[in-house]
Amino acid sequence: MKAWAPPLPKAPQGGDSLALHTVLIVGVGREARALADRLLSEEHPPRMVALDGVEGSDATRWRTERGKHIPLYVISDESSPVPADVAAATIAVMSPGVAMTGSLHAWVRTLGIPMTSGSALFVADHHATMIGVTGSKGKSTTSTLIHQLLVGSGVHAALGGNMGIPLQGLDPQEAQVVELSSYQCHYLDVSPDVVVLTALFPEHLDWHGSQEQYFVDKLSLVSGDPRVVIANGDDPMLRQEVAERYPDVPIEWVGQGEAWHREPEGDQSWLCHGTTRLFYTGNSTVLGRHNHVNMLLALAAADASGRLDRAVVPEVLGTFSGLAHRLERIVDPSGVVFVNDSLATNPQAAREALRSCSSAGMVWLVGGHDRGVDYQPLVDQVVASTPRHILGLPGSGAMLVEKFRSALAQHGLTGEVHLEVMASMKDAVGRARELAGPGDYVVLSPGAPSFGHYRDYAHRAEDFVQSIRDTAVKETP
Repeated sequence: MKAWAPPLPKAPQGGDSLALHTVLIVGVGREARALADRLLSEEHPPRMVALDGVEGSDATRWRTERGKHIPLYVISDESSPVPADVAAATIAVMSPGVAMTGSLHAWVRTLGIPMTSGSALFVADHHATMIGVTGSKGKSTTSTLIHQLLVGSGVHAALGGNMGIPLQGLDPQEAQVVELSSYQCHYLDVSPDVVVLTALFPEHLDWHGSQEQYFVDKLSLVSGDPRVVIANGDDPMLRQEVAERYPDVPIEWVGQGEAWHREPEGDQSWLCHGTTRLFYTGNSTVLGRHNHVNMLLALAAADASGRLDRAVVPEVLGTFSGLAHRLERIVDPSGVVFVNDSLATNPQAAREALRSCSSAGMVWLVGGHDRGVDYQPLVDQVVASTPRHILGLPGSGAMLVEKFRSALAQHGLTGEVHLEVMASMKDAVGRARELAGPGDYVVLSPGAPSFGHYRDYAHRAEDFVQSIRDTAVKETP
């Protein structure tokens, strides 16, 4: 059993209070660099010292660009001695890459000083003009749509956070649309004016330590007295957890039977508020009904800000082409429809790809870093939709192929789905070309992160696109 640890002193809320402290910046990735640069730009910057647990490229970059003003120390383990500069620190500003279950976090806790984050400081400073979005999936798309709806309505709005520009590097505008990860939510004491919750299921348990802690951290975005909370009412786990944890907080649910809802019309839907039809999804180029839910959440949030001009909705939603690496179509001369869904780093996101893409000879590329999450939602979807071909990628691909094979056999569907394990992305794409014909989908939707094989999901997508080029049939002169 873990030894009891006393609670740490409460951290200050806004960034201005850092002037009174000696600031320990923990983790030297992009959020830490943005915070350091903002503080160094002040007329009287506070005294600062940086700390990391790895001698890597980030540490080298820090020393080159900021080491003259902010010394960096790297600790090897929890028993590392405390440098004098670090011992003088009176507050620790934690980067999201520093897991609360890791040795660096534990080492910092022994200093007994308040802990906060650059994101938490920014939210405290600008919460009155902020729409904050979080969720286990859909938060990037929803944040982008809210921003585009506000900009289309003539609002000077900034977009940043977990996606794009770190919050401390953001130039505040009339409105701030902020995507917040569970890591960033962990340190929040203040809620944005408008909070949006897109979905909830267990994720990032290696960072948070348990499903319970993940839910606590994720939903803490609601805990700091927001004016409006908008949430996806079609997500049963989200609905249950919010109701249990925040029974006294009024929630504006979006979904079936609610004021904000979809009205089916054929294979598409109208996005509606009450009896007002705002957008027909048949006019969208974005794949997936889950993206129509994201659109509805974005409409509700932009409307709750009081800044939405509903006249711009058809043009903004009709021209939205989706996010890079999220159900992104890639044109190929063969007529095969390649789809880059590398951003689908969990089973639930990959499940949506299977629901969104279907063809007689569909090929699905799946697998990556195995975080030990529950793959049952994905297994159930394979049984339900029986994609014609499944190719397992290096990492968890072989394990997933066996899970799918067993489930299909239990349901008498052996032979309905061709299953194969591939040695590389290029081999998988080459094999997909042999299996798919014109009009068929070849979908990279890995359902897992890229750690250990690629730098990140964007690097994995680059390999997918390059493999498509490398395996294309070359025209002879």
